[in-house]
This record gives sequence, structure tokens and C-alpha cells, in this order.
Amino acid sequence: MKYIIRSIKYFFYFVAVFTLILLALVYTGLADSNIEANFKGGYESFWQIGLFFVLVAAVYPKFAFARRRLYVDPSVEIRGEAVKYMSAHRYILESETADTLTFRQKGIGARLIKMYEDHIILTRNEEGYYMEGLRKDVFRLASGLEHKVQNPDC
Repeated sequence: MKYIIRSIKYFFYFVAVFTLILLALVYTGLADSNIEANFKGGYESFWQIGLFFVLVAAVYPKFAFARRRLYVDPSVEIRGEAVKYMSAHRYILESETADTLTFRQKGIGARLIKMYEDHIILTRNEEGYYMEGLRKDVFRLASGLEHKVQNPDC
């Protein structure tokens, strides 16, 4: 269900960005305000553009979100270091259970740009620690947290 909701969110996000770009081009005079002049096929091309956005939005969540293992000894408690590290990178602890820490971004602007899909979840199990969320954030934050835990003097 979460995947479908994300796909719908991204569809509307793509449509909004496309509309804003088109309006900016018309406003600055770089494009004609007549749709028939801007697109080959005029208004008929909108269903093709919409279909393209549907296809991209259906696939995008699969590639945009990731789960990554942190190469940290599972017997080491990293909660304090994780909270401090994430706070330094503008994330706040939203919720906590025995095995899971959930962080979200501090700023409303950053959250809005990411369509409130800004949660980073740090999970601990018998195999080790895992981080999941938006792919680029997960890889950036996981690498930094690994380094910080392995080299606390840095």
C-alpha cells in the first residue's frame, strides 16, 4: 500500500513540476501561450505526457528508496552516536522502539520538497544495523554514521 501511495504522490509531483516549468517558460516569453504551438499534436499530446508520468511514477519508488546494512559490530550500542550524528545533519528523532529509531528532517521546506517521504529508519537485529529511506540520503548518512562509530575521535 505504501508503494502505491508513493507512486500517486510522485505522479502529482511530476505533473506539478511540469506545469510550473511550462508556466515559467510562457511567463518569460520563451514559449508561446498557445498549447497547439508548444506541443506537436497540441492538446492531444497531454494524454501521452500523462501516460509517461504514470509510468515513471509507477517505477520511481522502486529505485528511489533503499535499505542498506551498516558495517558496524551489532554488539555495539550506537543509539547515542546515531542521534548526535543525525541531529548534526538536520534530522530529529521522531520515534523510538527497542530495535528501531525513526528520524525525520527538521525543516518544513526540506520535508515538503521530499513530499514528506523524508523518514530515515535505523533498525537493529541479530545480523546488524540497517538504515532505510530515500536512497541518496541512506547512502550518505549510513556511510557517515559508519565512519563516526568506527572512528569516534573524528
